[in-house]
Amino acid sequence: MNNQRYYGQFILRARIFAVLFAGIFLIPPAHAQEETRQAIDNRFLLIFDTSADMKKRVPMVQKALDNLFVTSMDGQLQPGNSIGVWTFDQNLRLGQAPLQYWVPAEAATMTANIASFVGKQHYGKTTHFEALQPLLNQVVEGSERLTVLIFCDGEAPVNGTPYDAGINQMFQQRLAAQKKARQPFIIVMRAQFGQYVGCTVDFPPDQVDFPDFPPLPEPPPPPAPTNQAPVSTPPPPAPSVVVPSLIIVGTNVNANVPANPPPPAPKPTNAPPPIVPVAQTNVIAAPPTNIVMQTNILSASSSKSSGLGSGGALAIGGIFSIAAAALGIFVWFRIRKTDSSLITRSMNDRK
Repeated sequence: MNNQRYYGQFILRARIFAVLFAGIFLIPPAHAQEETRQAIDNRFLLIFDTSADMKKRVPMVQKALDNLFVTSMDGQLQPGNSIGVWTFDQNLRLGQAPLQYWVPAEAATMTANIASFVGKQHYGKTTHFEALQPLLNQVVEGSERLTVLIFCDGEAPVNGTPYDAGINQMFQQRLAAQKKARQPFIIVMRAQFGQYVGCTVDFPPDQVDFPDFPPLPEPPPPPAPTNQAPVSTPPPPAPSVVVPSLIIVGTNVNANVPANPPPPAPKPTNAPPPIVPVAQTNVIAAPPTNIVMQTNILSASSSKSSGLGSGGALAIGGIFSIAAAALGIFVWFRIRKTDSSLITRSMNDRK
């Protein structure tokens, strides 16, 4: 029994903890959604004329307020929008009614509070827009989005707004009709980011028209992440190679490179081939007739190359023949003398 009781208490506590845990994690998303809706501060300002003539129109003013709040001002009021209340005649009075924030579920209560506040005002002076406009312009300059509704009798001209001429013209055209019906004029002016952007003059019991706001500017792009890798710069281009200009000669194409020069042609010469001297030897050899042959060949080639006539050639050949013969005889006697000297020396050695 105790175990079951303990188990039941444990389950109950677990359920309570689960509900609290879910509530903790569900609140931030709801808060984030509310912050998203309130990214642009959308404000409403209700201004009531408390001149003597407006006292007769208080019931119609209260009825117009009911119609406006029932429809959430034609869908313009969004949850969380602020609603302020001013009054003026020859002087401007503010701060008498607390600033409220629109909650659709409390629309009836909020409407009754504002209507009651309007009915309790003291009416007895004339209207002067000069008392209203300076401070109103300051509020316009400091608001992101502002909707101003002015409930007035139309007896005094409006000044200090970009729409003075149009508003005053509508006053003149509808002043008698609105006064007879004990209906107020409702001036709706809108401002965005410190500038007036639209205005309408409405005549209850007709529906109140709200000028449209211009489109909001595009949000700035998100900042680039700081941990982004640096963008690599491309390597510098490789230095360009200057190619020598081409020289075209005939059908050969060379890249400005000189060709190998041809080997020089052998120069013709008329000099005789060199005579190799014959080394001395103990062997007796026959007379060197080959010298005469070479001489004759040289003489013949010389006669051809020198361009002499046949007679000159024969004369030169004869001279060379005699010289060759004399040379041969000289060599023969020289060899013989050498041999005899060698024999005599050997005989002396024997003795």
